[in-house]
Amino acid sequence: MNPASFVRPASAAALAAIALAGCAAPGSGTPVHDAIQKSVDTLGGMLGGGTPSASAAATAAAADGKMVAINGINIMVDGTHPADARWQGKTIASTPLNHLFDVHPIRRPGDYWPRVAIRIDDYSETLVGPPNFRFTTQLPNSTTRNVARPTECLKFTAMVWTSEKQSQRIDNVVLCNTDIKSTDSVLSTGALRNYRNTMGPVSISSEQVRSFGPRVPTQLLPQDDMTDVQLYSNGQFLFSSLFTQLGFRGPLDGDQRLWFVNLATLAKK
Repeated sequence: MNPASFVRPASAAALAAIALAGCAAPGSGTPVHDAIQKSVDTLGGMLGGGTPSASAAATAAAADGKMVAINGINIMVDGTHPADARWQGKTIASTPLNHLFDVHPIRRPGDYWPRVAIRIDDYSETLVGPPNFRFTTQLPNSTTRNVARPTECLKFTAMVWTSEKQSQRIDNVVLCNTDIKSTDSVLSTGALRNYRNTMGPVSISSEQVRSFGPRVPTQLLPQDDMTDVQLYSNGQFLFSSLFTQLGFRGPLDGDQRLWFVNLATLAKK
């Protein structure tokens, strides 16, 4: 099941909403020139599906990809994966994580298998810090040109639990903005905010203990300090792409089977 099968056509955030958007999302982006013409989906639905049409100001093909706006933030997609050894690793598509939750949807109440824990092992330094409005989509006819965020990546380890005692560890998975396709699905800021507020099931909770599992922490997304919030906010397009590539609907329907061991505070390996 492709993520596009459970999303509706994408619309970009209005400029006023962009400044307040703490968490945005990945997937199919709208052309930068058109990105501010519709508001963020306040119901927190998933956006996506369409291919950005060409825009003379922003979407001309370049060596590092195509500029699109995702929730009002300019990024490069359809690009070349960084050659830096730091960002070499597996793609999600090459691992069992690819559309895992599409293959294994919740079949009955209380069915929490499979479960996935994700530990962030590395991230681009530019993903942590205050929002940089230089990368915000400019109004039509603005004298200020659109500028895309730099190439940014996440590296992570995932633990997939198929039962209380059966698990599979997947190391060295890398996702960069240039790996995102302009045809991919997109999550709205509202959808990502929903996930940020989702709590783990009480019946299988580890409470405040954050580990690879199999028990789920009370809060699926850690927000221990400001850098955690900044990483999730600035890297909204990467987290959204991660969710859609896994076929994970938690930001939409409250699925509680995926959690993060950490975010900006790198865990000991």
